[in-house]
Amino acid sequence: MESLFELKNPIAVDLSVFEQMKQKALELLSKAKCEQYTQAIVLYSTKNNEYGAVINNALDKERVDENLLLKKLKDVNDTQIAYLLCLWQDKNVDICSYAFRKDLLLLNEKNSDTLIFVTTQDGISAIKLSVTVK
Repeated sequence: MESLFELKNPIAVDLSVFEQMKQKALELLSKAKCEQYTQAIVLYSTKNNEYGAVINNALDKERVDENLLLKKLKDVNDTQIAYLLCLWQDKNVDICSYAFRKDLLLLNEKNSDTLIFVTTQDGISAIKLSVTVK
């Protein structure tokens, strides 16, 4: 996979969706005890619902916080995700864990089209989830 910062074919996205999701992520982080590997993940489903969670430690092998978020999607039967935003405690937009991205694909194969917001040399862009799990 090419460097996300130097993404050659970024997908143009509606930045109003990004801003809405970023505000949710900032709200989540403002209520959390942030450590070095804390991040907020916000998902926007194709049913126009927003879900979010604080990942207290993105290096946690148990992936408790990620698994709770996935369980919530299953429980409410809203598993097709249109957009994904991962905002780190230092306010940088970056890609979430490989394991979480793989689990989103297992949750719903249509999530291969999920657009993940990323920071590139041109600002905020998006990349399809399927490109990130090859």
